[in-house]
Amino acid sequence: MPKKTDDEWEPDPRGDFPRKVGKWRNRAGKIELRKFKFGRNKNQAKARLARVRELWTFVEQAVELRIQDRSQPVNPYSFDPPNHVEPIWNGDALWIALQLARGKVQIEVTRADESDNSFALKVNQLAAAYPCVVFVPEDSASFDEGTDQLRQAAEFDLRRIHRAAPNILPELAESLFETLDVYVANIRKRDVEATPDGETLTAFGSHKISNVDNIKAHQNDRPIASLDLDGCQDLIDYWRMRPLTIDKRIDPPRQMGKRTCENKIAELGRFFKWLHKNKAFSWRKPEDFDDLKTRVMDLQEERTSIVSMTKRTGYLPSELAVINKHATPLERLLLLLALNCGFKGAEQGTLLLDHLFLNEPHPNRQYLRELCGYEVQAADQFILYKRNKSMVYGEFLLWPQTVKLLEWALMQRKAVVQKYDLNHRNVLITKAGTLYYRQTLGSKNSSQIFTNKWQALIKRVRKSEPDFPYFSFSTLRDTASDAVRQKADGEVSSTFLLHGQPVKSDDLLDLYTKRPFAKLFETQRLLQSEFQPIFDAAPEKIDEQPMQQYTTLDKREQIVELKKEGKTVTEIMEATGVSRMTVIRTLDRLYFKRKKSNSN
Repeated sequence: MPKKTDDEWEPDPRGDFPRKVGKWRNRAGKIELRKFKFGRNKNQAKARLARVRELWTFVEQAVELRIQDRSQPVNPYSFDPPNHVEPIWNGDALWIALQLARGKVQIEVTRADESDNSFALKVNQLAAAYPCVVFVPEDSASFDEGTDQLRQAAEFDLRRIHRAAPNILPELAESLFETLDVYVANIRKRDVEATPDGETLTAFGSHKISNVDNIKAHQNDRPIASLDLDGCQDLIDYWRMRPLTIDKRIDPPRQMGKRTCENKIAELGRFFKWLHKNKAFSWRKPEDFDDLKTRVMDLQEERTSIVSMTKRTGYLPSELAVINKHATPLERLLLLLALNCGFKGAEQGTLLLDHLFLNEPHPNRQYLRELCGYEVQAADQFILYKRNKSMVYGEFLLWPQTVKLLEWALMQRKAVVQKYDLNHRNVLITKAGTLYYRQTLGSKNSSQIFTNKWQALIKRVRKSEPDFPYFSFSTLRDTASDAVRQKADGEVSSTFLLHGQPVKSDDLLDLYTKRPFAKLFETQRLLQSEFQPIFDAAPEKIDEQPMQQYTTLDKREQIVELKKEGKTVTEIMEATGVSRMTVIRTLDRLYFKRKKSNSN
């Protein structure tokens, strides 16, 4: 019988959803699969099953690590004696699994007849033994008192030993979270760049701070004195094993993506390096630090999955035509810059006046003619751009529609610059005089204006076509590069994407040769003719601001067509289901004015 998936999961006769996870030693001393019951609500049962599976994966991984390093002591809370190599549920591990199966998200540790410091030690030992589980003390006051006693005792021992051997044992009383806070403060101070608005946190700096926030949200605090080789490996292993998401919007939780976990491990590496060099802390990298294992594990279903190869992740040309039809001039410019040049928000927001060659010849036209066989035509206009993130240089032949919208944007920009007396060189500036691509006031993320504009546009399209698909603004870059590759080859596509190394087998090629921009220009000319239906979908005046859209575009077009057929206002009202004033207002703006303009 093939194994049933979780979607085919059926309850037992009592209504519970059971599942066997891991192995245990039964009362007869025999090792067998351990059966758990996960409740009677299927969605809740799936979430509980995922948490128990994560704990079992941790048990298996811990046994595997112990087998690889026989010198390490056995965890007294979970595992069998050293001569037993098969992972099983045992001790606290089974107790925790049963709690998770019952739906406990936080495991409450009860206090027995023990002192405050013994109770605090028990809670901390459980947290250290099972970093994938959240433990809370039953008696928080006793726990806090015991933790304070343990801290004072540790500081006393450290001072005593330090007096006896000052050059051997460092004073490490700080906690991991306290040290991470200092690390973040250093990022905010060092990872900045000069902008017309003053020093601003870089995008990479924001990325690092976000990583630290995630590390603190997932992992338990601990003294940095515990960060010996095993302590560092423990922090890294948590991410290597790809923990479950804690975002409440993801239900049931799933294992984190491999790239996400790799980012957290990379951040821990940067933190350890900073901590080692910081004179304010006595912590130093332990011996064999470079031998830490950092590889994030793969999931079998990911390795064999064909979803990424078969699932559509971007818009088709016919859908892009619909989008262009509904767009405002600004939205249309963002769309065409993405298709024409492969620019996402970061590139569009950092596009400068110096990058535009709209009414001047290409600076390397003679080279293109004599060495590349490409003749720059009089009507050809270009963007010559250097990517802000990687400083990779690129050139793009602009389509006439892109040029016209850029000229419109420059006129809008001129009015804003004069109004606020700005010295920005950026092409895209808001009506309020701010840059389109900038750090928000919270210094967390770059401006979301591109995403917001795109979402508003698709929302407007869906008023006319409710089932219209949604793909993010960044997928336009993928759509454009795929179109380039289908017409040319991988090297031209990488040149279009401003990749640092278009030819993977030769990392020195760019030092001695120019990139095949002529081939890219020829490809863009071919795409211009293929994308003509997209351009044709836009109104005749592509830089004209559309009327305020209380009525959907398809409804307005229907009103105009019915008028052309000779229908009266009343008949149009009945056919379209809109009010008399809406019909009159639409005809006045879109039919009579246009008719009068054509007659003139």
